[in-house]
Amino acid sequence: MDKRFQLGMLDQLTGQSGQVSRSTKRLQQIDGWLDWQPLYQIGRRIDKTGPKGGQPRTPVRWMIRGLFLQYLYQLSDPQLEDQLIDRLSFRRFAGLPLDQAVPDFSTFWRFREALATQGLVEELFGEINRQLAAKGLLLKQGTVVDATIIDSSGRPLSEEKRAELDERPSSQVDTDADSTKKGGRYYFGYKGHIGVDVGSKLIRKVAFTPASPHDSTVLEELVSEDERSLFGDKAYAREALKQTARQRGWYYGILDKAKRGAPLSAAQKKRNKHHQRVRAQVEHPFAAIKDRYGMRWARAKTKARNQARFVMAAICWNIERSITWAKKRPDIIPAGAT
Repeated sequence: MDKRFQLGMLDQLTGQSGQVSRSTKRLQQIDGWLDWQPLYQIGRRIDKTGPKGGQPRTPVRWMIRGLFLQYLYQLSDPQLEDQLIDRLSFRRFAGLPLDQAVPDFSTFWRFREALATQGLVEELFGEINRQLAAKGLLLKQGTVVDATIIDSSGRPLSEEKRAELDERPSSQVDTDADSTKKGGRYYFGYKGHIGVDVGSKLIRKVAFTPASPHDSTVLEELVSEDERSLFGDKAYAREALKQTARQRGWYYGILDKAKRGAPLSAAQKKRNKHHQRVRAQVEHPFAAIKDRYGMRWARAKTKARNQARFVMAAICWNIERSITWAKKRPDIIPAGAT
């Protein structure tokens, strides 16, 4: 084993008091829950020097695990560096011995930027979901689709300002976000879309768009095609989708939408009320993504960066939700699964 990953005697002695913090318990659970090697392999695809590759500039274990710490605790790059310097539980999780210097915060920034620009965050999401599926945690009984607006931290841009930025781009202005109207109110930012496994509440699919496209435009990206039912609010209601559901043998649980001059019948209202209880499961991951993992605002200045942040928040939800879900359903965990 590489000596850079081995904790020294001092590291071991500092943990002999018998006290275990909540943060330590949280990180120990996550540490033992995942098979980290495939995640490192994804990270190594960018952490090479020279055109033909080479040795990693910084141990990819530190980078990958540092990335998780950053999103689990809503840390900026400088804060991540400081916390790794100060907190023993963070060092242990990252496998960073006390006699090793913590990488500079710019190193974490460059690594995260490369993951975002090369689409590798989505590959991390896919690999973790593959592991959760192998544990038997995805029920595949149905999928709930929905979208949430994520306000940009920037301001809406006039046509003149956009034209000016086309000629003289600025890294400090978000030109990827746009506007939409919902409930009589205008929003400027993006939409995060998810397809959630009914029952487990695990996110199976993600998509990320500017705010203006209609929710239904990314529906196909949110369907896994092995579910047995499909639920969503009335924004997704269309006859073509109902026909597709029938062809594929899905139960069609999209809420009925009233038409001009044709209000919903009593039976349709009753059906909607029943389906709404299932559809509401999507609100739990959205609340966690925004509040627990820091996506209340789209603070980055490009779609690619904000999308990576959204997907990482979905990853964090899936990991912590799956740990909780497994405790409630030990009967569906295969023997020998970690």
